[in-house]
Amino acid sequence: MKKNASLILVLSIFMANQWAMTVSARVTKPASHEAGTLTTTLESRLGHKLKGYGGSAFNFTHGLRSDSDLWLPVTGNSAELLYGSFDSDGFNVYGAQEEGGNLSKIKDLGELNWSDIQSIPELPAMPPTTEGIRGPRSNADNAEIEATTENRQTKAIAGHLYLVHIKNRETNIYAMFRIDALVPGDKCTLSWKLVPSPEKS
Repeated sequence: MKKNASLILVLSIFMANQWAMTVSARVTKPASHEAGTLTTTLESRLGHKLKGYGGSAFNFTHGLRSDSDLWLPVTGNSAELLYGSFDSDGFNVYGAQEEGGNLSKIKDLGELNWSDIQSIPELPAMPPTTEGIRGPRSNADNAEIEATTENRQTKAIAGHLYLVHIKNRETNIYAMFRIDALVPGDKCTLSWKLVPSPEKS
């Protein structure tokens, strides 16, 4: 009996370690260049012609990428940031399964380093004034894209820092991310972190 108990204990520890290694490798890892941030790499949904989310979506609340084994059981398929869905290098903060209940917004803060951030600007999560998304011009800059889509879409630009206010039926959080590396139409690497809501300060 003691041998069986010891074997079960060893197996349990091994499985726990394997699970932790899998999550660390496939989801996020500490970013050595900026204390307090994590990193993840997203694949362009259009660029890779993904039928589902594949590795193109991210959930800030749980720190999970959409190709993680934990994605469905933990997030319920809730994509808080999607890369390459409307444009091969575009971001959007809404998912089809959340229409009507997602008030999330995204804003490009420009070419910035983490050290440049002194305060968190407000980004109100207001209900959209129109149904669906009115697509911007193909050559529109981020200011026009965000204005046209009521801050629900923007484009990925290397070196730019972005603010997101994720608000839906279950979540109300602020997060920031910076594009540290970008291969157009292929993938982008983000450093990111949750930040305090400026609305509560």
